[in-house]
Amino acid sequence: MLTLTFARNGPGPVAQEGPFPEIRADAQYMRAGGGKVIARHENHCWYIGADEYFRIDCDGPVTVRFEGPGDERSPDHGPFFHFSSADGIAYGDGEICAHIDVDDCEWYSHRDERYWKEMVVVPAG
Repeated sequence: MLTLTFARNGPGPVAQEGPFPEIRADAQYMRAGGGKVIARHENHCWYIGADEYFRIDCDGPVTVRFEGPGDERSPDHGPFFHFSSADGIAYGDGEICAHIDVDDCEWYSHRDERYWKEMVVVPAG
């Protein structure tokens, strides 16, 4: 199960969400699996209701994959012992995995060197 910690840019309270069996994020929304919206992405920040958060952290190990239309799917990346996102950039163990291209409303995977509709984070193993 995954637990997310949302933090502000600078001092302030954090928010924890979870546990979830998987996280799915497109360029606009982060969902628990295919269902409940956890947060929305605007202006390089994640919002839970009206509260703005700059950074998300998730302890692992986790694997990350990307999905496109139909059954298109990237290989699994990881496992990562720490997964995070800040300013629209996703990191696995401190290395850039992907970033949100706000013009195309898609994730660009640096490992696959291509665009994907959705990023999926799941517990490893």
